[in-house]
Amino acid sequence: MRMQGTLSNARVCRTYGSLFLFFIASLEVGMAAKTASTRSSHTALRSKIPISLENIETALLALEKQRGTPELAETVVDIDKMVAEMKSMVRNQSKLTQQTINQAWTDFVSCSGLYDIDSHTGLQSIDSLAQVHANCRLEESGSKIILDSCEKELAARSSRELQRKGAFDALNQFPVSGFCAHRANSLQYNTVRGYIKHFRDHFASQLISWEHAFNASANATSLKLHTLRDCYGEDRRKNGQGGKEETYLSKKLLCQDLQRKVEDAACDRIAHRADCAAYVKCYESNHNAFFASGQTKESALSQSQQQQQEYHALIRIKCVLDAYATYQDGAALSKSISECQQIQADVSFLQVSLPDEEPGAMPPDKTGCLHHSSSEAPGSSIFAQQFYQNLIVKDDLTHWTNVQEDVLACPALKMQSDRAWAKDATA
Repeated sequence: MRMQGTLSNARVCRTYGSLFLFFIASLEVGMAAKTASTRSSHTALRSKIPISLENIETALLALEKQRGTPELAETVVDIDKMVAEMKSMVRNQSKLTQQTINQAWTDFVSCSGLYDIDSHTGLQSIDSLAQVHANCRLEESGSKIILDSCEKELAARSSRELQRKGAFDALNQFPVSGFCAHRANSLQYNTVRGYIKHFRDHFASQLISWEHAFNASANATSLKLHTLRDCYGEDRRKNGQGGKEETYLSKKLLCQDLQRKVEDAACDRIAHRADCAAYVKCYESNHNAFFASGQTKESALSQSQQQQQEYHALIRIKCVLDAYATYQDGAALSKSISECQQIQADVSFLQVSLPDEEPGAMPPDKTGCLHHSSSEAPGSSIFAQQFYQNLIVKDDLTHWTNVQEDVLACPALKMQSDRAWAKDATA
């Protein structure tokens, strides 16, 4: 648009030059019947006239001595047509100047659409989220240690149960066949009392051992069942639905959710950084194009002032032309021409309207968005070191896979994350 304005100015200047040359040619035609001395005088006058409206007016005033002649009347008609065209051109040029400044202002205010801080929630939450996530991972580690300890105890109790059960099974058997064939040794058992004593002496110790083994096996089983409930809940199944395992898995899911929020916030900050950079570039470039010295606003004001001066001069010229067409009397013509030179026409309608000076028009300057700190991409070694440190390591497949998945889901980060992983792989 600014280039169009410049080109239009050049075209107007060329047109004004052509009109002026036509005006000079008209004067030459109008004066062709005069004497050689008059022609020489006119040629000398023309040679001093620059291409400007003020000097056109001066040339017209110099023709006052030729009032009433047919040549002057024809010249006045021709020049009057040119003045009408020139006034129209000035008005059109004024419209173009206004369009140019309006477009430049539109370009400037449109930069605000590139960046909206309210759409970047991560800027306010990433640091606090990272701390909450770190605390959660510590609690998760604690619950994992408790679960691991419970499972170690369960393994020990299961092993002890097997041992106690094996010991009991070894004693929980009937005597071998023929063991009670006491009649074969009847000489040893002369009396019933002797037999009973033999039976008691032999089986009493066996009974004590049996009862001890039975109690030990039952107790080992009871302790194992108690530990199973402690580790896995009432159903004693390793399915994450109860006990210390559920506590750990619930905490782990909570921490993973927090981790996703941290990484989403980091993604948002990176998106903020890209949006902010685009906004700042647009804002500063268009602000300079509109407000800087010699740029749109200053140029429009200069052009508008020039256009008002031109239009005012054309009104004065038109007034002189009307005076030539109206008055034949010398005194009346001179008086009218003198009044024309004193005209103070209202040309304020050509004054350019400055959009930046409208109430509330100036958009807020948000270029300070670059002052916010930014984070590396989630999944990169720098990001892991900054926000995860020792909480997540690459041999923790569940956590690290989650990091990788979140990287792939990070908006506008796919190419950047690919480069980050490639860099890590070659490190």
